[in-house]
Amino acid sequence: MCTSLTLTNNSQHHFLARTMDFGFQLEGRPVVIPRNYTWKKQFDGTRNTKYGFLGTGRNLGEYFLADGVNEKGLAIAELYFLDEAKYSSEVREEQVNLAPHEFIIWLLGENASIAELRKRITEVNIVEKEVPVLGFVPPLHYIVTDKTGETVVIESDSGKLVIKENPVGVMTNSPEFEWHVKNLNNYLSIQPNNYPNKKIATHEIKPFGQGSGTYGLPGGYTSPERFVRTVYLRALTESGNTAADSLNAIFKILDNVTIPKGVNIKNDGAIDYTQYRAVFDVSNTTYYFNPYENQEVFEITLNEELLNKKEPVEFKYTTDFKTTKLNE
Repeated sequence: MCTSLTLTNNSQHHFLARTMDFGFQLEGRPVVIPRNYTWKKQFDGTRNTKYGFLGTGRNLGEYFLADGVNEKGLAIAELYFLDEAKYSSEVREEQVNLAPHEFIIWLLGENASIAELRKRITEVNIVEKEVPVLGFVPPLHYIVTDKTGETVVIESDSGKLVIKENPVGVMTNSPEFEWHVKNLNNYLSIQPNNYPNKKIATHEIKPFGQGSGTYGLPGGYTSPERFVRTVYLRALTESGNTAADSLNAIFKILDNVTIPKGVNIKNDGAIDYTQYRAVFDVSNTTYYFNPYENQEVFEITLNEELLNKKEPVEFKYTTDFKTTKLNE
């Protein structure tokens, strides 16, 4: 599953945020991939990163990342795209052949902006290849933003990677992005203000209380419902002037699509839940990570020391739930 959004605050500060919802325990943790790092692709050899980047990943012989931001402020998150993603079945010598889960490393390691990505997207050939720990080929699509605040979606429902404009700054899962945008037409009545009283014959009907304008706002955890709910909340939530204001606003929005453990069970019995939430400050290349187990938000900023490391750096975090006692 998963939900993602971008946000620009009143000071033109840009962010990318996501929930990571999955039934398999991913065991992702914050990791920095340095500049000039050589990584081994699953097809035809190795590549070197030009830019260093930071995100959520796991070492499976090679590092795989589900999201991240690089030193130039280009940020990306991958989300599940069930029954829609279409990949190549063969390697093409004239292109950069990547497994679906390797696309993030290529994008963050070799591109500085969406403008550059537009020029280079045709270099890439996404080939069907299993993720070793999962044992299957993950169907993925991607949301991308940069320091300009522009947001795009990258999908392969046509059989090749296509960059699509994202005017609402939100992405969830299947079906294709255009469907979600068109589906918003069904929710024209959703508004932050109450509806006025109305008379039917001699009888006056009126709201039971505050919030009548949001009647009909979807509340479930399906991809279309989370998309509509996040678009509404993103459009109206006060984003503030400072990074702290915006982070607080973003986590409040994510609260509405965060899936508690046990309320959403897959057909195979696996519990699909929000394993972590991440926010990327693309203006300051800073990463905020919140695991499911507690309410603490962990922060890492890309700096020259990290960018010039010889090997990737993993960061451990605590999973204990903590409170602050006020009467001691």
